[in-house]
Amino acid sequence: MSRGKLLIKLGESGINFFVSVHELAVLFLQTIASFPKIWFYRRQLIDQMYNFSISTLPIAIVISIFVGFGSTVQGVYQSSGLIPRSFTINVIFKSTVIELSPIILSLVLAGKIGASVAAEIGSMKITEQIDALETIPLDPIGFLVLPRMLAAFVMMPAITLIANFLAMFSSFFMSTYLTEWISAFEFLNGMKMDFKLFEILLGSIIKPATFGVFIALIGSYFGLKTSGGARGVGKSSTNAVVLSAIVIVILDYYLGELLL
Repeated sequence: MSRGKLLIKLGESGINFFVSVHELAVLFLQTIASFPKIWFYRRQLIDQMYNFSISTLPIAIVISIFVGFGSTVQGVYQSSGLIPRSFTINVIFKSTVIELSPIILSLVLAGKIGASVAAEIGSMKITEQIDALETIPLDPIGFLVLPRMLAAFVMMPAITLIANFLAMFSSFFMSTYLTEWISAFEFLNGMKMDFKLFEILLGSIIKPATFGVFIALIGSYFGLKTSGGARGVGKSSTNAVVLSAIVIVILDYYLGELLL
């Protein structure tokens, strides 16, 4: 590829990036503007709350249990005899609740829910069902995007709260019963050491709610932009998962930097 074509390609990629950011921002604002009509779309909201909670609960349970096991194994391996074991438990507790559990769970659910949202809306787009909504008339943003965003905003923290509890319970079970590495009393003292309620709120409420909104928003955006038949639906689903994962990692850094 010649230097001129390379520069043109880079320029087009840069322009497409900023256009996509602008379109995502516009979609977000349009979704917020349609919020007063949420009662009209309550049935869609209930359906999406089910999709973002009950249908994802088995995945969340498996992930959270093994996150607790994995963090305990690594914590025990990295600990030193010079450091009290309660300090190690404190590190496991905070790293699991603030970082590991919410971000791993969000990344996995971005693959499941983000792809599902993009595929569902994309299929509606290529079969002209969205055009049919406008002729009824129904607002496609309020009917399709708003219930998904609100359901993700509400249910992702609920799922993460359960996941954090199960992660720490599995860590407790492994540390005190399976390996007998530490007593239950020391384990609980380690969890209470330098305890800050805001850390629980950050890892269980703020981060998951933010991640959930962007998973639903990005999935809806790529679904609405779908074209090209079945291949386009697959491409939209893939793009939604990839971009959601990138955004989650970036947001995780900035939320920690700004709030901790």
